Amino acid sequence: MNQSRQMKVCVEIELTAPSASKHLREMESAAERMSDDLSSVRSWVNKEKPKSVFAEFTMPRARQTDVVGRIMHEFALYMEDYSTQSVWFPRSPKK
Repeated sequence: MNQSRQMKVCVEIELTAPSASKHLREMESAAERMSDDLSSVRSWVNKEKPKSVFAEFTMPRARQTDVVGRIMHEFALYMEDYSTQSVWFPRSPKK
């Protein structure tokens, strides 16, 4: 897809329990449902935050205020041990 029509999204879910492989699968699954490009989806755990899991993906460009609620709902709906979440939209480096 044309990158000018995409935006990058990052999600952090803080869990009530230490992260496990099931949480990474849940993050990837939620990101895949939101993404316009499955090759953009990745999930990971930061060793310094063992109760958090992260996902990154692209989706069609939109006003952030129009999609943030839908993103938060999608991730909260499918995550076990969910506590809180953060969503942000990093800018892609300009070429």
